[in-house]
Amino acid sequence: MSMTLPTDPALPLAGCVRDVVGALLVPPAGPERPQPCGVFDGAVPVSESLCFGGDAQHPINSFPAPRPAEQHLAGTHLFGGILSGHFGHMLVEGTGRLWVLHGRTDVAGVLFFARPFDKARQCGKMFAQMAAVLRLPPVTVLEAPVTVDRLILAEQGLGSGALLNGRPEARAFLRDRMAQLAPEGAGRKFYITRSGQPARRGMIVGEASLEALFAAEGYEVIRPEDHKLARQVAMFRAASHVVGTEGSPFHLLAMAGQAGCKVAVIQRRRSPTFAQICQHLETFIGGTVTRIDAVASIHAPKKARNPNLIYLEPSRPAMWAALHEAGFVGGAPWEEMTAEARKAALGWLEAETEQRLRPVAVEDLPEDDGDEEKDAA
Repeated sequence: MSMTLPTDPALPLAGCVRDVVGALLVPPAGPERPQPCGVFDGAVPVSESLCFGGDAQHPINSFPAPRPAEQHLAGTHLFGGILSGHFGHMLVEGTGRLWVLHGRTDVAGVLFFARPFDKARQCGKMFAQMAAVLRLPPVTVLEAPVTVDRLILAEQGLGSGALLNGRPEARAFLRDRMAQLAPEGAGRKFYITRSGQPARRGMIVGEASLEALFAAEGYEVIRPEDHKLARQVAMFRAASHVVGTEGSPFHLLAMAGQAGCKVAVIQRRRSPTFAQICQHLETFIGGTVTRIDAVASIHAPKKARNPNLIYLEPSRPAMWAALHEAGFVGGAPWEEMTAEARKAALGWLEAETEQRLRPVAVEDLPEDDGDEEKDAA
């Protein structure tokens, strides 16, 4: 059964809803890809339960043979799709069908599958903070087949990769729900650092000294993962300026940032993800994202198969010039890292990743498909 999702961010989702009475939901039983899970109407697969990751053509699930239900759930439930144990993918793929809850009070719960190589309970625990922020009905991540009185299947209006721009109702639902949280202050400037993440998940060369440059410009340097999700939303709602290295926190900023918030994104790998995240922010918040993509050096292991182990060093004079022109920084222009500082930063990355790094020319970089689930967050 094949199906493709529309990707036009202006195309309404209204009407893209199917109800199935007595639906059977079968979670994955094994680690195969596409993962074997889906919804059935009797023995007939329901195509609306196909879920999409980074593109609109290749569902991440396929229909298994139906297995008998181990439990029956009374009432009306919403099919939420597949939850990933990767924070960024969870944010955008786990919220793509929630738009149908707008204005409804008849939904008793939201039912998800988990990827078979993620533990269902762990995914449920990770998503719980997002569910609380969005004020969702009770969420269940299924570990065994169930039937329900009535299941709502709404078209997936947001996803990762090529689906990051979302559709109007999906964007509006997420931004409206997050707008219910009070901002924590106003006019705050944030620099989002990845220095608290494992280096294997990807970062830029010299992140720590870059933090000091932004702090000197009045930016609060934050590691979003140090704060509960509701606090992150409240902080982002108070932001006038946000700069950071491309990654998962920008998905939350897209949903929570107020119109007029100025955003700059620093490229950290040669991947379509950088452009997709910038466009994602522009589609959700409006305005133009400042793209920081001038590179002073690139370092990678000899066999650079994992794009997250390719470390870009942003050009600091070019970064300052772009940020200065767009109104993010004043002060004196920034200079490139010294040879000693670069050597120290690379030494730290080598120790963290247990990999020898060497300089790489741009044209020698391997192709990157942008699948950040391989080793990133």
